[in-house]
Amino acid sequence: MFQHAKPVWPKGRSREKNVFAVFALQALPASPEEKLTLHVTGATFYRVYVNGEFLGFGPARTALGYAREDVFELAHSDSGAVQVEIQVCGYYCRSLSTVLQPSFLMAELRCADKAVAWTDENTAVFCPGCKLQQVERYSKQRHFTEIWDYRDFVSMTDLRCRAEVEVLQQDIQILDRTAPYPAYDAVELNRAAFKGSIAFDPQLPCIKQRYSGGCIPKHFHYFEYDTIPHHPYAWLQQQRQVKLHRDVSLPDILEENEYMIFDFGRIEAGFFQIQIEAREESDVVVGFSEYYEGEDFQFQNMNCHNVLEFFFSDKDRRTVESFEPYTCRFAIVAVRKGKVKLHRFGMRSFMFPMEEITAPEFSDPVLRSICRAGIRTFAHNAVDLYTDCPSRERAGWLCDSYFTAKTEFALTGKTQVEDAFLENFRLFPNQGEYMEGVLPMCYPSDEETETPGGKFIPQWTMWYILEAAEYMLQRGHQDQKELFRKSIYDLLHFYQQYENADGLLERLPSWNFVEWSTANEWTWDVNYPTNFLYAQVLDCIAVLYDDADCARRSAQVRKVAVEQSYNGQYFQDHALRDESGKLCLQPHSSEACQYYAILFGGIDWNAPRFAPLKELVLSVFTPDRVEEMPQIIPVNAFIGAYLRIEALLKMGEHTLLLDNIRDFFGKMEQRTGTLWEYRQFKGSYDHGFASYAVAATMKACK
Repeated sequence: MFQHAKPVWPKGRSREKNVFAVFALQALPASPEEKLTLHVTGATFYRVYVNGEFLGFGPARTALGYAREDVFELAHSDSGAVQVEIQVCGYYCRSLSTVLQPSFLMAELRCADKAVAWTDENTAVFCPGCKLQQVERYSKQRHFTEIWDYRDFVSMTDLRCRAEVEVLQQDIQILDRTAPYPAYDAVELNRAAFKGSIAFDPQLPCIKQRYSGGCIPKHFHYFEYDTIPHHPYAWLQQQRQVKLHRDVSLPDILEENEYMIFDFGRIEAGFFQIQIEAREESDVVVGFSEYYEGEDFQFQNMNCHNVLEFFFSDKDRRTVESFEPYTCRFAIVAVRKGKVKLHRFGMRSFMFPMEEITAPEFSDPVLRSICRAGIRTFAHNAVDLYTDCPSRERAGWLCDSYFTAKTEFALTGKTQVEDAFLENFRLFPNQGEYMEGVLPMCYPSDEETETPGGKFIPQWTMWYILEAAEYMLQRGHQDQKELFRKSIYDLLHFYQQYENADGLLERLPSWNFVEWSTANEWTWDVNYPTNFLYAQVLDCIAVLYDDADCARRSAQVRKVAVEQSYNGQYFQDHALRDESGKLCLQPHSSEACQYYAILFGGIDWNAPRFAPLKELVLSVFTPDRVEEMPQIIPVNAFIGAYLRIEALLKMGEHTLLLDNIRDFFGKMEQRTGTLWEYRQFKGSYDHGFASYAVAATMKACK
């Protein structure tokens, strides 16, 4: 924890959108033998340089009112003096990947664990202006795009940009970082796949704004489109590409209206690095995409602005690096104006350190391929918490985390990232934006709507309890039961308000979600997948806290849900109240419902009564099923395909499971080197929960 550091920021700007500030600290150790460390935290994000060398990016994200402290051990310089430069972006906007709070920085240099320099009212702070403030949002889930203007730039600590510092009155509780520090490996390309010319074509389709859902809520904070001076995302879409050369080596000249396309060969996640020399005043646009078909660069349809823009003065030569981490396989570098010499193009990785991972060995080449892709997918999505994807959102979703957590434990035998992920949810301070007792569907995040009670997924809070139970009972954290008690019982009291006379949950509020398929249209009034899940929640609480009442209710919910929804061959998804108030079973049925029943319904799938269901699961429900058994709609990837994996593991059908995994995931590594969000080729091609394929394969191969 900090000894003297205070939270500071440029005066009067802590609640201003998208402010870029640079802080300077220095120290002179008494002797080379003294251990020198930097302790730092802040909001929203920072990157640290020591004597001009990159040290790290942070902080690890956490709950509102808290901040996680990074501790970096510093190498001594030949001169002895240590110069620390901390570049901070204070976004002060709502998102699904951080919490809204005033921007600040706290930092402290220590020699032999004694503070020798720290942030306070005397700290040197600069606002260099090279990172433009008035830009588009990157996405609703994240923050702002990056446009850098180096045309009137001397250094990040140019005295002309010195600002007045302010000590903020913030009640921030400091937490340790529990996730391992990321790997920052260099990924450098020395050749471009294509080089050619571009020309503006107004006939080319152009989506001006690619925000998720088509727009951003007003309360999420953004700059109005017409007030933003530069729109590189729209510009790049209407540039017709004409290929002139293939396989072009670097360095090479790019003149005005010329471009290069780079292919990393697989999806990389990290910070773009570009070494460039301007032969005249220049404007360079960089676009990137996880994947596209054909040879012309295209933005994928993923609701984010995958673009950077840089302005350079004549004779300017520098290495530029994106402030935020991004995800891509393909990138285009296009010169909008001027002439440049491109020396290097690549990325600095931002991922879970591979040395922490014990990779399994499989003799089957397809399973080896899936394993490689799954490990990279996990590493990209387990930096400071579990994320859905490292691109559009970087958000920590419940339910996704249930599966990713299994991967972390299978690959490392530890729970370092899960420790942080679950702690964040335990610390969530419900300030009235959600119904009492409710947890957000993802966190750290801000509430997505301004409607009373907020937008949340009741089922995802149930997966929180299931994950917490496995974390404590199966992954060695039984000593934390009391830490989880309040959040779990608060949720239980919330659910109890919606129990009907049969003990089943009915008409749960907000966004009911069981799976990305037609099954999600059948969640009203009584949804049986939800009630099977609820039975498991009650069972987990009964075991964790020796709660006899929960044990009784769990058995009751299972018994009633099976009796009401099983038609002798398979389970049906939901029942509706008729005008007289009678609950009437509906004819709709999903494959996902069958897996909820097998996993959580307490049924004996080997009993004669369930023989028809077992036959369907083993012989009819295949990964590529289209028309067979049309009265039961197939699963989508999430979460139905993963429930099938879990069900086959529970049933001991390991050979069939491995066949299914080969069929479902087998061709993904060849295209992206990662595992995907959907079974269809769309959305994110690097999705955290998909890494569970590795953990499941390891379990099936034992």
